[in-house]
Amino acid sequence: MLSSLGLGCGGAPPPAGASTVPSGATREPSTPPTPGSEPVAEDGKTAFRFTLPRPGDQRVDRESFTLALDIVLTDKGKTVATEKNGEGKRMLRHTTVLASDGKAVTKKKVRYEEMIKVAKKGEREQRTPSPLTGKTYVINLQQGKVVITGAGGEPVSDVEIEAVLDDNKEFGKPPQFAAFVPKHPLAPGETFSPPAEVLADMFGSGGGEGKRYSDVLFTFKGTEERAGKRLGKFELAMTVTEASKGATTTMHTRGTVLLMIDTGWPVELSLQGKVELSAPGDKPSQKVTGSGELEMKLAAEYR
Repeated sequence: MLSSLGLGCGGAPPPAGASTVPSGATREPSTPPTPGSEPVAEDGKTAFRFTLPRPGDQRVDRESFTLALDIVLTDKGKTVATEKNGEGKRMLRHTTVLASDGKAVTKKKVRYEEMIKVAKKGEREQRTPSPLTGKTYVINLQQGKVVITGAGGEPVSDVEIEAVLDDNKEFGKPPQFAAFVPKHPLAPGETFSPPAEVLADMFGSGGGEGKRYSDVLFTFKGTEERAGKRLGKFELAMTVTEASKGATTTMHTRGTVLLMIDTGWPVELSLQGKVELSAPGDKPSQKVTGSGELEMKLAAEYR
């Protein structure tokens, strides 16, 4: 869920005086927006322009996720045990775009400065660094197949390949927000709902019986300026239901998204929500229920 919001194209800064075009990469022709000519329509409406990053463009992504649950085990309707559970994730990722085909990024270099998963059970907390931490990978789309190597082209383990693929679900695909943000100028207060397949691509389809998205609503709130960049702000609300092995988890979430108006690139996403869990116990007479809260924050910096 964290990286599939279109925040997977970032990068580390080059040395002072160095070219921003990686060796062997060709900067593709494009028409960058002219300063001061952001696509703002008349009558207070705003039109977003969606563009691809070019070879040499860099991005830094910071992501965090926390989930806290109070778990209750009942037997024949009587409480027999309670426990506090939780999980979390923290990541700092740098990406440099190496190539694109005009529709999607087809090659990029990704460096994982930090990726840590946290699991809590009662008073016990376990922190597990990802096998990607401290490593750099090159992700390349070759004849429709995603090929992952080390920074120097060396082979990497199957475990690392699986982890990199999981964190880069959007690779080789058109920008995700461009797939559902309306192309016509938006007025503050205008609402729209993304197609189900787009949501599954962004937030994941889940395991088991999969995820179901309902009550999904994006509302355009207007524009604001940060560090000289004009941004469009959206509020979002959605309910996510995931079923697996008899267990059902329901998340009622609300949040905000900030996109650059002249590129459509995401800058910030925050999401909060209430979580409800229901699952069978080890015995037919037992039932497990849970309730809690989740919080997710993502921020992207472009260089």
